Amino acid sequence: MYIYWPDYVNSSCRQNHTYFDSSDFMIAAYHFTALFTIPMSIFTFHTIYRVTPEKMKNMKIPLLIAHVWGTNLDLLLSVNFTPVMYYPTASGTPRGLFGALGVPAKWSAYFGQVSVIMFAVNFVMLLENRHSQISWIKFKITRHKTRLVYFAINYFLAFFLMLAFYFEDADQMELRKFVLKRIPCPTIDFYDKNTYVLLKGGELLPFLAITGGLVIMFGQTLFFSMHTVYHLNYVKNANVSESTKALQKRFLRYVALQFSIPWSIVAGPVYYSLYADQNNYYNQAFNNFSMLFMALHGLLSNSCTLFIIKPYREFVKNLITGNSGPNSREMGATTNPAPVSVVWGSTSD
Repeated sequence: MYIYWPDYVNSSCRQNHTYFDSSDFMIAAYHFTALFTIPMSIFTFHTIYRVTPEKMKNMKIPLLIAHVWGTNLDLLLSVNFTPVMYYPTASGTPRGLFGALGVPAKWSAYFGQVSVIMFAVNFVMLLENRHSQISWIKFKITRHKTRLVYFAINYFLAFFLMLAFYFEDADQMELRKFVLKRIPCPTIDFYDKNTYVLLKGGELLPFLAITGGLVIMFGQTLFFSMHTVYHLNYVKNANVSESTKALQKRFLRYVALQFSIPWSIVAGPVYYSLYADQNNYYNQAFNNFSMLFMALHGLLSNSCTLFIIKPYREFVKNLITGNSGPNSREMGATTNPAPVSVVWGSTSD
């Protein structure tokens, strides 16, 4: 590999680095996951678009939007950005398509951060959708234009808050000195031309941006989820049957499962980076495997969408068994009109 940065020092310490520490391993592993996640994402999009029953039409657009942003995150990790991270520092090397096309590493990192934040915004969007479908909730968003404005503000904040990391075009040579103090012997990839150091650590503005973003997202999540759960369990309404309430509870559980399981995959590497930072721990192989763990987000997210909600699950089952099955618009319905919960995508078998 061509050594670009002049702070490179030839040292025998790198003799202990293995193939699992290298960017070659990361590129191969990222691309291998893409062989599965990309076709599966296309199939999931097709399933949501074509198989969603009429009774689930209010969920169709939010599900498609969430799926598109989830697919974007998968493509970013496995194809476009393919980051090699150097925890415990805020630095990395893009080894994907963006780097090959000459996209500055700074803005590749920015788009990666925005994509993760958008994952949380889409969770809020689906929770709000469930919240708005509870007919006996009085305090909710009812107008379509109001909802558009509300989420336009969320989208704007997702893009704006992350700019706090990029307001200053800091001297990379100075920032690299802070990295090399914490990691005296990084892998050879650290000296690649595209390596970018985002922060030296301790900056106030990025801290405030992250804190503000967490408060905003977590606050909305708590409000929509707890307000919905409260009305489903404790607010009585004579005009609403228990079967309807049971239906809404099941679908709320589906939304929670659909996002909490993939989110745990995304959160894992974040927690590891915080641990590495707190303990000043550097292990490039662990860094690489933590990012590959995040790259599994697509497989889990698509699997949750396809196998938790019943109409999609039945569609996949019929494809595998070769059974044409019922019409996609009727899938999930029953001959008995009473248990309409199945039409909404029951999570039960």
